Amino acid sequence: MNDKEMELIEEKYGKLIHKIGHWISGDNAIAGHEDNTQDIWIAAMEAIRGYSKKENQTFDEFWGSKGFDKYIKTCLWNVKNSKGAKITKRYPLTKGTVDVFECEEVLQMNDKEDSSADMAFLIDDLSNLLTDTEAHAVKVLVEDPSYIKATGKANINALSRTLGKTWNDTSKIVMSIQTKLRNEL
Repeated sequence: MNDKEMELIEEKYGKLIHKIGHWISGDNAIAGHEDNTQDIWIAAMEAIRGYSKKENQTFDEFWGSKGFDKYIKTCLWNVKNSKGAKITKRYPLTKGTVDVFECEEVLQMNDKEDSSADMAFLIDDLSNLLTDTEAHAVKVLVEDPSYIKATGKANINALSRTLGKTWNDTSKIVMSIQTKLRNEL
């Protein structure tokens, strides 16, 4: 996409791109307006490339056509729907997070010094709610992120080996923790 094409897209679809960027919401920490707008611009660039290949035409040949207009708008709204669906799916994991750029004290926190004290406080605080085995499982999950899959779910196989339990027993422990904490693991 050259400068001329970028200006034409900005002029005709710029407001729509920013509007869609605002409509993607649910978690400012992972879906801020600037990030959303960048993702939508990338989709616009890919739409130009894709439409050019599909129709075997240059930008100048298809610019202004109804077919391209429908195609690019569909691509832009699909980005919104796709990103919104991912945010909704991960909401149980990300609720309560803060945008570090808007919350200065988060940036000033010292992870190393306070993390063990925070962990001890967390486990003590949960001791009335969780069994000893459940508290141990939470401690393992919090202390070592390798026990958490990329999807945000607990790695039951690895956790069961560490806890010395069967996969089925560990799965029941994790489900019990989920129920008590009202959060997916």
